Amino acid sequence: MARLQAGWEWFERRLEGAFEGRFEGAEAGDGARTFVLAGGVVGSLLLIIAEFTSLLVVHVNSSSVPLKTVGTGSHNFFALIPVALLCGALAYAFFREGTVAALLGILGLSVVALLIALVGDLPDAHASGLAGSASTHYVLASSSPSAGFYLETLGAIALLLSAGGGLLLLRTPGG
Repeated sequence: MARLQAGWEWFERRLEGAFEGRFEGAEAGDGARTFVLAGGVVGSLLLIIAEFTSLLVVHVNSSSVPLKTVGTGSHNFFALIPVALLCGALAYAFFREGTVAALLGILGLSVVALLIALVGDLPDAHASGLAGSASTHYVLASSSPSAGFYLETLGAIALLLSAGGGLLLLRTPGG
């Protein structure tokens, strides 16, 4: 147990050393604050809208009528709503205070949202296989992404760009 504690303390010292002085005294100008707020609000709204739209449509090869439509929210248990609300709050916090912690929070949450879209939803949006049952006969079906997939991906990218841009636009005392 002591070895684990010593390892954790070493990791904390390394993490603190990695950012030591990097953002010390850094200020966010009005342009950076406005940029992050606008990107945070747009990205958050896109994530929220995506949760209430269709993620994918399942098609049968022999018919032009979709077999099933899957909603984004029901597919990922509305996980993007708390992410969007927290990103919006962090964007506002950065606009008011200019803290680097808010930018890092937005950056981390945008990566989570992007992983949900690309790892959780993308494979299902391009799946194919058999659909039906023994009584209705099995047919070959495939799925294709719908508006919800593109909205959640665009929202995650908007949040990622706003946080990354905010970090790049920080002014340090020497420069």
